[in-house]
Amino acid sequence: MSTLAREPAGEIPLELKPDLDLDLVEEFVSDAREQLENIEQGALALEQHGHDPEGIHTLFRAFHTLKGNAGFLDLTAVSSLAHLLESLLAAARENRLKIDSSIIELILQGRDTIQRFVDEIEAQTKGGKPRQIVHLPTAALKASIKHKLDGPAQPGTPAPPAALENNSSGEQEGRAQAGAAHASDGMPGAVKVSTAKLDGLVDLTGELLITQSLLAQSLTSPNVSRHTLARNLDQLTRLSKELQRTAMSLRMVPIRSTLHKMQRLARDLAARQDKSVQLELEGEDTEVDRTVVEKLGDPLMHMISNAIDHGIEKPETRAASGKPATGRIAIRAYHKSGNIVLEVSDDGAGLDRERIREKALQQRLLQPDDAVDDQALFGMILQPGFSTAAVVTNISGRGVGLDVVHRNVSKLRGKIEIQSVAGQGTTFLLRLPLTLAVIDGLILGVGGQRYIVPTLSVRESFDARACRVTSLPGGREMVEIRREMIPLLRLRDHFQLKGLPSSVGEGILIVIEADGKKRCLWADELVGKQEVVIKNLGEVFRTDPMVSGGAILGNGTVGLILDPGALVHLEPGTQHLQLAI
Repeated sequence: MSTLAREPAGEIPLELKPDLDLDLVEEFVSDAREQLENIEQGALALEQHGHDPEGIHTLFRAFHTLKGNAGFLDLTAVSSLAHLLESLLAAARENRLKIDSSIIELILQGRDTIQRFVDEIEAQTKGGKPRQIVHLPTAALKASIKHKLDGPAQPGTPAPPAALENNSSGEQEGRAQAGAAHASDGMPGAVKVSTAKLDGLVDLTGELLITQSLLAQSLTSPNVSRHTLARNLDQLTRLSKELQRTAMSLRMVPIRSTLHKMQRLARDLAARQDKSVQLELEGEDTEVDRTVVEKLGDPLMHMISNAIDHGIEKPETRAASGKPATGRIAIRAYHKSGNIVLEVSDDGAGLDRERIREKALQQRLLQPDDAVDDQALFGMILQPGFSTAAVVTNISGRGVGLDVVHRNVSKLRGKIEIQSVAGQGTTFLLRLPLTLAVIDGLILGVGGQRYIVPTLSVRESFDARACRVTSLPGGREMVEIRREMIPLLRLRDHFQLKGLPSSVGEGILIVIEADGKKRCLWADELVGKQEVVIKNLGEVFRTDPMVSGGAILGNGTVGLILDPGALVHLEPGTQHLQLAI
């Protein structure tokens, strides 16, 4: 039998409330379309490749996000169907259900039904249709999903009604029109910019043109001194850097709107669980790149949900332990060392160290004799499918929320730290770059090539002659640094670059850290530190996990930006194809 939470029987009509926030609806529709596209592509890929755990995780996360966003807007018709489909994938992820063509068909039918709901929501909120209650047939589809979850019927039990047929000409035409309308909506993303920033940009452009004209005259005039030429060149350099900073600032927006959305979420979730929660916000005017702000919504939503469901206790429990009846959750945003830091903290029960260890042993993430510190142990809760909840609810318990947080933060080139004290609460620290267009990086010279490592992941660097290297069976090498053994990766050998064999007695070692793991990189030289603009390298490197982009350096050459997450997870002894431009 499935552990599915009880679902309402029969059809659930879709009705938009009169006071619905249209800005929130617009964001929901935009995100839902993206999730639905991912679901369709993921289901088709799963049908071709069979039981793919990562493919199942991807579909699972998409439905989970849809369910959470729809529930936030009280779109019960959407959230209830997404919850059932999520349960279907949960059973497949736990190997209680085998993915076959019938399961894929149910997923696609569910996806198409949710698509029709989204189309109706968009049409009604944008004035294309009058506000009215929408009845879409979902009972048969839900019955088929529940039948799959409950297993084969007993003898004499009637079969469930057939799933919805999606081959009617009217429905196909409706989906085609919706798809065409969505495809034609090619308006690029917009961002509000202060007039002061725009005025500054115009002024800089004017100064740049004047300096360019002076420099051109200096180059063509035979009587201009080297001092004048150098002065004009310095002025051009200064203006170019200022222009870059100003242009990047145009993408910066306050994080206020994203944080404010969490207040309603916290209120509604606390009310559903009969808990009293106060959400405190700090640093609402902190500015971040627009792209980063757009991708912070999901991680924050899941962390707030997790804090209310697992962290904050019931009022009577808090009173018994001497705490105020009202739980406290705080979100702080601030700039630090060229990054944005988000702190999400609560004064709840804290993480249960022993329960996490027990679950990690059950899932074979740990061995009984493994000794791990709190930071590594708490990091286990970020793994896909990891949950210590005893009961599955519409809010949590499937082990997907913090997995979404981890994946989204990783995509933003950020990192997560978890601090927790039993009985006092938990704090999640998210460190993210201010912008995805520029990074501060260390430039390494290896075999005549240039590679860039984001400084956010660099812990320290030192002369290779001051190190002690230990060789292990299988070709693995370890470097001892202050009594800590760190795996060594010789970049020249790993990338199969030409030249003399690498010697640890020469060159420089750089210790990087990502996902709680460390790796010591060997390079020929440390060229310097530079802020670089990230460039997309196209199809050639798209599937290469080692490369996150490229950058044009000061001397005109191209350096490849290495992904610290891929570097620290390399298996010992593996070699990479020659990675150079």
